[in-house]
Amino acid sequence: MLVKPFLTGQRNRPKKPVELLLVPMIDIFTVLVTFLLMTAVFSRITIIQLDLPSAAAASPSEPEFRLEVIVKKEGFELTNGRDLIAAIPTVNGEYDLKALTEMAVALKREHPQTETASVLMDPGVNYDYLIRAMDAIRDTELPGNGADARPVKVALFPKIAVGDAPVGDTP
Repeated sequence: MLVKPFLTGQRNRPKKPVELLLVPMIDIFTVLVTFLLMTAVFSRITIIQLDLPSAAAASPSEPEFRLEVIVKKEGFELTNGRDLIAAIPTVNGEYDLKALTEMAVALKREHPQTETASVLMDPGVNYDYLIRAMDAIRDTELPGNGADARPVKVALFPKIAVGDAPVGDTP
């Protein structure tokens, strides 16, 4: 006598089509997208047009004054390319960016048509200080006039060139 295996009855049953449940999957994706949107960091990238300082003689159309900010370990030196205008030493090992901005505002008042400046950096100075010096002379907020007294954003020297500081002593 032949003995049928125990599981032979399951082979003859009609197979049900497999159901794909989409509702739980949609719920999971909804929660995932919501979480990703809530935790995403939206950053703003700013691109600045920079010029390289030119060693060529100035053309007649260029203004006579061009601010040069030299970033050294000892502090900032402001020149007009030939003569030293001011030296701003570091305070407690930190660069005095507020004094740099105040000097840039004073120079802008003396030379209102000038928009160009150069920021020159010594090789041993941290790159972050170059960026901070550029931000300090590009624009600033001045107290507003009138009843509302809102601060007004003023462009100082928006066209900035970057380069290496001259080797040796400052002129």
